[in-house]
Amino acid sequence: MGQPKNVLVVGGSAAGLAAADGLREGGHEGLITLLTAEKQAGYDRPTLSKALLSGTGEPEVRALRSPQHFADKDLRLRTGVSAARLDPERRVVVADGGEEFPYDVLVIATGVRNRTLTTDEGEVLPTMRTSEDLAVIRDRVAASEAITVVGAGFIGLEVAASLRERGKEVTLFGAHPLPMDHIIGPEVAGIIRDEHRRHGVDLRAETFVTGIGGEAGGYVLRYTDREGIEHTHPSGCVIAGIGVTPNIEWLEDSGLCLDGGVVTDAAGRTNLPEVWAAGDVAYYFHPLYDELVRVHHWTNAVEQGRVVGLNIARGTDTAFRTVPYFWTDMFGRKYHYYGRRRGGDESVLAVGSYADDEFLVMFGAGGKIHAVVSRGCGRVLRGYRKLLQCGAGWDEALAHAGITTARAGA
Repeated sequence: MGQPKNVLVVGGSAAGLAAADGLREGGHEGLITLLTAEKQAGYDRPTLSKALLSGTGEPEVRALRSPQHFADKDLRLRTGVSAARLDPERRVVVADGGEEFPYDVLVIATGVRNRTLTTDEGEVLPTMRTSEDLAVIRDRVAASEAITVVGAGFIGLEVAASLRERGKEVTLFGAHPLPMDHIIGPEVAGIIRDEHRRHGVDLRAETFVTGIGGEAGGYVLRYTDREGIEHTHPSGCVIAGIGVTPNIEWLEDSGLCLDGGVVTDAAGRTNLPEVWAAGDVAYYFHPLYDELVRVHHWTNAVEQGRVVGLNIARGTDTAFRTVPYFWTDMFGRKYHYYGRRRGGDESVLAVGSYADDEFLVMFGAGGKIHAVVSRGCGRVLRGYRKLLQCGAGWDEALAHAGITTARAGA
């Protein structure tokens, strides 16, 4: 089969843009159209919950591609267009306004959206994902000194830290004893918890919000503690950070295999002819782990989108096998995470000590290294990433760190 004439990319953020660039990089000369439900071209999302929230000046959301880039690459971008239905037999995507977009090849990169909390009065409380969310939250925060964040996951922790840096009183509710300990391990999770508390965040672990009443400036949260005792908590502003859900409703009844995301093979190809997926919305087979995985992080979306674009342009089935990665900034500390920690993994401090500004922890079991998390340590991270990428054994990882098996407790 020759190159497709018309590639339609639904989703104009990191994965969609990377797929479009990958198509051009791979030699695709035909039409490329990108649809995005947002009112603007893709922009740098990771800064929203970090510098752009903690800063007090007017936020400047950085576009991922310049207008000149779209012109130079001949990428046709349609903003404010939401996909409503996929008709694979006719090879058409129908937008919510009824407009139809035909394709020879379709790339699905619609990402995820935040789960929401609704008050007793029916108000959907703000979350942090888009530039519009940022504007809403900054307005709410400016009008209130006492802010409450529900959810002590990745975004909740970042939002809490950024608002504390702005001098706000911040209460953070989390359901688990330690924030994100299932991902970064209990040692580092404990450090992050303590860092938040040391900087003045009222982090209330093992709490469960059961309802929220009131309105902006005068909310009252109802929650239970780990003993099941009910409490109330007043707050002028409430922000939800309780996870995400994939944007796949428009694909129902299309025949596409869906399972909490769009199921694909390692190359990004779905079960439907000429339909591919990339980024947060993809539930893809990862050769390193020999199973389907979901990775909801920025770098993954960029790298996977490019691979999908190259595969389409070149007619290849190159597997996307990059080790998952994310980073975060909290209170001036930068944390990096590579791989996937598993339940039951042992942890070994490979660099520094937990009292240092910089340290690195390895996770592994069954003779394999599975993940690393570090604070700082930028100079040595590349070596550990290579170990993870090649599926190195635990002994090899220990040797790389200069650790004897006796010291590691193996």
